[in-house]
Amino acid sequence: MSHIDTTGDINHDLAGRLDSVWGDPATWVANGLQWMHLQTVSDRMQAQVTGNLSVTPLEWFFTAVRARQPVPLRRVLVLGCGQGYVERQIAQNGWAQEIVAIDLSAKVLEVARANAAVAGAPIQYIQADMNRLPIGQSGFEPSSFDAVLGVSSVHHCAELEQLYASVAALLAPGGWFYLDEYVGPDRFQYPAHQVRFMNQLLDLLPDKLRTTLDGRVKANIWRPSVDEVIAVDPSEAVRSSALLSLLDPYFEVLEQRPYGGALLRVVLADIAQNFQSVAAEPYLHSLLEAEEELFRAGRLQRDLVCVIARVRTAASAPSIVDR
Repeated sequence: MSHIDTTGDINHDLAGRLDSVWGDPATWVANGLQWMHLQTVSDRMQAQVTGNLSVTPLEWFFTAVRARQPVPLRRVLVLGCGQGYVERQIAQNGWAQEIVAIDLSAKVLEVARANAAVAGAPIQYIQADMNRLPIGQSGFEPSSFDAVLGVSSVHHCAELEQLYASVAALLAPGGWFYLDEYVGPDRFQYPAHQVRFMNQLLDLLPDKLRTTLDGRVKANIWRPSVDEVIAVDPSEAVRSSALLSLLDPYFEVLEQRPYGGALLRVVLADIAQNFQSVAAEPYLHSLLEAEEELFRAGRLQRDLVCVIARVRTAASAPSIVDR
């Protein structure tokens, strides 16, 4: 396998910051579980995207691909892979012959490599920055990938125009771009009514369902300041609200499926473990229904979306943005 040197294209200060935030998966659940750890929530969100609570968004995507061309695909690229769940699923289902995954955090790449080794999944991991994909280097030649996937990662990209142009260049003619992303307000600057709805739902819960693993009773959700978000992760939701609008003119969007995320992603953060019991199921269903009713009434916008897109033809797509 060819050696790919991306060190000249990496913001090492940001990479170090991301190591401290994302490099140790244990810290992600130190205070409690998150909403998508709950099977009931996961099933509900899957049904909103795929129409079937037993079909995952990744399965939905590759079913759409298979309807138009043979699978396994030749090569796929996973952006911002984290601990490697997406590419392991691709490998285990035989959806691609060769899988490349990148992340800016060297520490989380170590976790992903270890997870892939345990799963027996042959995946090539490379430290690289979504803002400056190493186009032209060995393994990153133009038109060398059949699909590029971004799952909970592209909302960390500041240079979206550059990323989209680069992805379009890396994709073979008719190549696929799949996104499963947060597209809500930049830096989590939620409107006041959205924060108010979060607190109203939280206030309906008994203390035992609002208690984090370290014994705190969760209360009074607030909108973090931009500086507070940046202090944790400078890349967090940096241009999330522009993620969809900038897809054109690089890609033709075939499917766009919004789903959940506006309230319960925040309300259940660090307390989701309390809803794993049978006794807590009625509370969880009530929360899900309350959020859904606000969506139906037009009082909330869904903050998450799955997108299936294909690269536009060379004649209609712009060249890579110069930096």
